[in-house]
Amino acid sequence: MATLVTVVSLGLPAVAATPAAAAPGCAVLQSGASPAAQAAVEVACRYVGQPYAWGGGHAQGVPGPSQGMIDRTSPLESASDPTYWSFDCIGLVRWAWYKATGRDLITERTTQATFAAPGYAHTKFLKSQGSGVLLPGDIMYFGREGFGPTHVALYLGNGMMVEAPQSGMKIQVNSISARWERFQGAFRPHADVTPQVWSWDGRGGLHKTWGQPNLRQDSNTGSRINFTNGNGISVHVRVLCQRVGERATLDGMVNNVWSFLPDYHSWISNLFVQGPALLKDVPSCGNYPEIGGTLAGAENNTSCGDGTAPDSAGAWTAKSTPVFGRTVELRYNSTTQCAWGRIIGGTVGDEIWVDRSADGGHTWDSMLGFTTITSGNDAYTTQWNDAGLVMRACGTNGPGGAIECTGWF
Repeated sequence: MATLVTVVSLGLPAVAATPAAAAPGCAVLQSGASPAAQAAVEVACRYVGQPYAWGGGHAQGVPGPSQGMIDRTSPLESASDPTYWSFDCIGLVRWAWYKATGRDLITERTTQATFAAPGYAHTKFLKSQGSGVLLPGDIMYFGREGFGPTHVALYLGNGMMVEAPQSGMKIQVNSISARWERFQGAFRPHADVTPQVWSWDGRGGLHKTWGQPNLRQDSNTGSRINFTNGNGISVHVRVLCQRVGERATLDGMVNNVWSFLPDYHSWISNLFVQGPALLKDVPSCGNYPEIGGTLAGAENNTSCGDGTAPDSAGAWTAKSTPVFGRTVELRYNSTTQCAWGRIIGGTVGDEIWVDRSADGGHTWDSMLGFTTITSGNDAYTTQWNDAGLVMRACGTNGPGGAIECTGWF
């Protein structure tokens, strides 16, 4: 799609948006599609070459690339999917149409559910009508006859589609002829393009969320909620800038820094962004006069979100366990009541995270601070508050390897 729009949203002055380039060979390949459908194709094409992640794009209430899951029907093939923040087939289509319209048309529902009850205004096309009626941006459904659809793709035109095929593969462009035998129908959403979601296109950096954050109209908890992550699936969000706002608290953690997410035109407390209280390499929103704000006072954050390393003063190993020659540790600071997970003596790809329980280890929040060794032999999670709770550290000798957890502490 050519140059996209001038943006006005949230009462901010207009900003020109310059779309990032789509992958070569992935584009609107025939005329006749609506501006929104063309925009949806533009979005999907940007992710060609990214890995497929089963369950990716299914955060409840918040579209976007999210942490994958292990598919219980093919656990070996999907063993690496939790290490990717990406999309499965319907997750990619959901994000494409959200970015095009500013509306979460598809929601976090499954391929089968969206085919049975789309939930948005549309025109439906049947297989008996042939492929000649299709236009770029149409949502194509595939599956064995009599069993309902199990796959979805976005039509590009001229017999081509962009799709996230399956675990172990990458998002790619393919001919619809390869799947036409299983084609069950297509939907063409009736929706207008909304320029606001293209604001500051190509700027900012990606950061992972955790927990169930509310994305708000302003940097305080009294402002309107625009989005809520209802199932806690971690989403890869684009952060443009950060500023000091209301001092928020959660599970004993405190943070007064908020980040602006241009893809949602909303603010998120940095309590819900993985990393230190003040995100590294993210500028002050004062660098963007149309947004505004300052980081003055951010240094007053002294909670478990302050980025302190697990070998800092006062930290000690509360629990540890071996895993194939590595050591998984739960590091703890008795003064701050903060804890980390750390893996030492490992190799690139080894994984580490912490679990936290409020009932003595009977149930727990899992895989908090999940990270991997990207260089060297060690890695550690962000800090987590352990006051009045119990925690353990878990690690693996690489994706799909053995999982070993320390005892609870």
